[in-house]
Order: sequence, then C-alpha cells, then structure tokens
Amino acid sequence: MRNTDIEDSLDKLDKLTQEEERMASAESLRVTHSVYGKVMAIDDGVRLVGDTVKVIEGKVQEVRSDVQDVDNKVQGIKESVQAVQDDVKDVGNGVRIVGSDIKDLSSGVRGVDDKLDRVDRS
Repeated sequence: MRNTDIEDSLDKLDKLTQEEERMASAESLRVTHSVYGKVMAIDDGVRLVGDTVKVIEGKVQEVRSDVQDVDNKVQGIKESVQAVQDDVKDVGNGVRIVGSDIKDLSSGVRGVDDKLDRVDRS
C-alpha cells in the first residue's frame, strides 16, 4: 500500500472516531437530560406528597381539637349526671322521712280513732 492510502485510511478512522465520540456525547446528553427530567418529576412528586402531608396534619389537629371538645362536654355531662344522682338520693331520703312521718301520723290517727270508738261506745 502506498503512504497516501494509509494516511487516507487513518484520516477516515480519525473522522469515524470523532463522529462516534460526538454520537456518544449526544447520547450521554440525551440520557442525562432524560434522567434530569425524571429526577425533577420525582422532586415535584415529593413536594406534592409533602404538601399533602401538611394538609392531612392540619386536619388531624382539627379532629384532635374536636375530640378534646367532645371530651370536655362529656366530662360536663358526667358532672351533671352525678349532681342529678345526688339530688335523687336526697329526694329518696326525703321520701323515707315523709314515709316515716306518715307512719307516725297513721299511728296517731289510729289512736284517735280508737279513742273515738271508745267515746262512741260509752
């Protein structure tokens, strides 16, 4: 082979090598861009999830506050029921006292009836 044929072949090889290098760089850039886009999409997704978690956390706080309000109201009702129970016990004690007084009065009335019967007989 002649020197020019070898030089021409080396030139072609050099050009092909450079073209291959450019194609590899372009592919690398395309892959990098694609990966970057996916990373950005993931980042946006993570932000969206974070925002959603914050909204849910706010709602959980609202529910927690509502539950506390209900607990306070239940405690108030419990205290009211206890007061009513105490009043019922007091009424029950009063009824027992009145019942005892009625028994005593009934005994007294029987005594008066007995005396009247004796007076009527005499």
